[in-house]
Amino acid sequence: MDAATNPLAALIRIPGMRQIVLLAGLALAITAGVTAAFYVREPSYSMLFSNVGEQEAGEIMNALNGTDIAYRVDPKSGAILVASDQVHAARLKLAADGLPRGAGVGLEMMQETGAFGTSQFMENARYHHALETELGRTISTLRPVQSARVHLAVPESSVFLRKRREPSASVLVNLYPGRELDKAQVAAIVHLVASSIPGLEGSRVTVVNQQGELLNAPGDASALGLSTQQFDYAQRIEHSYTERIVSLLAPLLGPDRVRATVTADMDFTEREETREAYDPENTAVRSEQVAEDRRTDGAGAAGGIPGALSNTPPPPQVATNAANPPAAGAAPAPAAAADATARSAGAPLNESMRRTRNYEVDRTLSRTRSPTGTIRKLSVAVVVDHKRVTAEDGTTTTQPLAQPELDEITRLVKEAVGFNAERGDSVSVSNVSFYEKPAEEEPEEPGLLDNPGLFETARTVLAAALVLALAFVVIRPIMRGLGVGAAGAGADIALGGTLPAGPGGAVAGAPRAALSFDDKVSVARQLADKNPERVAQIVRSWMQTDE
Repeated sequence: MDAATNPLAALIRIPGMRQIVLLAGLALAITAGVTAAFYVREPSYSMLFSNVGEQEAGEIMNALNGTDIAYRVDPKSGAILVASDQVHAARLKLAADGLPRGAGVGLEMMQETGAFGTSQFMENARYHHALETELGRTISTLRPVQSARVHLAVPESSVFLRKRREPSASVLVNLYPGRELDKAQVAAIVHLVASSIPGLEGSRVTVVNQQGELLNAPGDASALGLSTQQFDYAQRIEHSYTERIVSLLAPLLGPDRVRATVTADMDFTEREETREAYDPENTAVRSEQVAEDRRTDGAGAAGGIPGALSNTPPPPQVATNAANPPAAGAAPAPAAAADATARSAGAPLNESMRRTRNYEVDRTLSRTRSPTGTIRKLSVAVVVDHKRVTAEDGTTTTQPLAQPELDEITRLVKEAVGFNAERGDSVSVSNVSFYEKPAEEEPEEPGLLDNPGLFETARTVLAAALVLALAFVVIRPIMRGLGVGAAGAGADIALGGTLPAGPGGAVAGAPRAALSFDDKVSVARQLADKNPERVAQIVRSWMQTDE
């Protein structure tokens, strides 16, 4: 194609157009280099969490702000992205803070939904659902709990006592791996739920974990329930004694060089005794009653209380005459003698006295109830490792303990568990050599392709190569083309070289290849044809220099 008909050649012949094209290419090259540099510095992002609520996303970003983990939010999906090499660290950090807690709509549902046109049944259902969600959120704030769900069974209230039913609740807790709830925490959850529902008793709350294990036994008074509690109590007692022994002997023998097992025979029998004792030596008069009856009959006059006795005539008198005197030596009749004596003395004929005296005896009433869960017998078995002896050359050997050392260890164990020979406790201490696990081989280092930083290194190297290529292949020729005139630049591009610099500094640069005299003349003719003004200016500068 002829240069006259080539539009690109005609465009280049426009004054200043070539410089504009070169400047545009320079700007594009610089932009590509800067982009590559930022690409190297900016880490690649991976998804951390998606489909999280706005409130929970804010909590996650607040937690990440306090760390050196770079993150950003995808404007389209709303997912949270973090640096690819910090995904696991970010998840561990957020898991320690209990994030994310999971989606759920609580009492904010009551604000979003209007009450106009809503039935009472729907209002109650929404309220119960919101209450369940709020209780689940509250339980999820406990450190061992990852998430929780609460189900409430609240019957309708009734004014009739026979139709009134008690509410109940069930709680499902999803625990973090490796964590568990102790008895105190389970009891706290039960009381928390029971206190949040009017009329709900703690015995009607059930707590279950994600494994389907029942964490509490509401209202379980059966023998099996009591046996389970007794077994747990015995285990706690044995574990406490074991920890005492290990913590006492570990500083003396070294860590992991002592093993102890304690078996406790527990007595869970309930005994109650009531005893009443009397002390006959310690007495006191409580009450006393005295009654006296007297009857007097002086000189035949009636006396006493009016009645039958006072109206009774006196007994007949025995007549005595001189013709029939009593026999000699015969004793007078007793009644007659007493009557005669009473009449002569004027004393009462009858006298009656009744005395009633009540004594208070010292009494002791005692009620004794023996405690349950007492220890009937302890059996302790302790195994200690041989002692290690280091020689002068640095070698280590094991030797059994001497008998005095075993006796001292036995004495310490007895003191630690409260040894009681009267109840039949037994302590056995043995000295044996522990099994030593052979040293594990060091894992092989990952290969070059398995290195997680290989991709980042390769990306950095490629970006650096791209920047260097742009600098030497694109930017440098453009800068040289801007410094060379249009004629010199055209010659440089057409022939692959530059003209030698003239005295006026019109053309500069060393030739890329040696040109013959005929080639130089041809180039000069082409330049004279294409740009006669430029050639005339160069020749004028030569002539001025020669002068």
